[in-house]
Amino acid sequence: MDPHREPRAARPLALPSVYSGDTVVEAFAAAIGEVLAPTEERIESLDAVLDPWRAPPAFLDWLIRITGARVEPGWTEYQRRKAVDLAPRLTAYRGTPYGLRLEAKELHGWDPLVIDDPGGVFTGGPTRAGRMLTVTLTAGPGEDRQALEHRLTRLVRAHCPAHLPFKVAVISDQGARREARRTEGAGPAAPAPATPDERSQQG
Repeated sequence: MDPHREPRAARPLALPSVYSGDTVVEAFAAAIGEVLAPTEERIESLDAVLDPWRAPPAFLDWLIRITGARVEPGWTEYQRRKAVDLAPRLTAYRGTPYGLRLEAKELHGWDPLVIDDPGGVFTGGPTRAGRMLTVTLTAGPGEDRQALEHRLTRLVRAHCPAHLPFKVAVISDQGARREARRTEGAGPAAPAPATPDERSQQG
């Protein structure tokens, strides 16, 4: 299946020794071997079709369907191949903080995500009042926060249990540093940034 791979040489059919030296039979066997060579080559390279990194681009949609990989419109070929490669692990950890963070990091380059789960439903951690799961992402300089918010919402929806309400927040890097200083008690905080983009999904 590799376009740069050299074509395989035709392999004549093996003949019983009684036909050795019979030029007509040997020529016939060689012709049959030449006809079968492309088919044998395809069979021997069948594993490449199932490999997300070696499969021809035309097979990617098929691999996405059979693996259940989650892809989004506009993704590059690399992201689509990466999604197929990660599909088995994400299937095993779908609905867990690990799965959410894994997909965020490997497919979107978001690291880290801040997950606040007051009810401990999603993370299994200590509980406090409230059930709203909040996932916060820090946007880099010049990034479209609204576009990030929509992508993050789709990602969290794919992992959040159906019965658990959630919301997402995308804040600027400056806002994240300001929040860190406030949390650490490093003195008065600077003026509050613009309200982060949020989208809630009631479970």
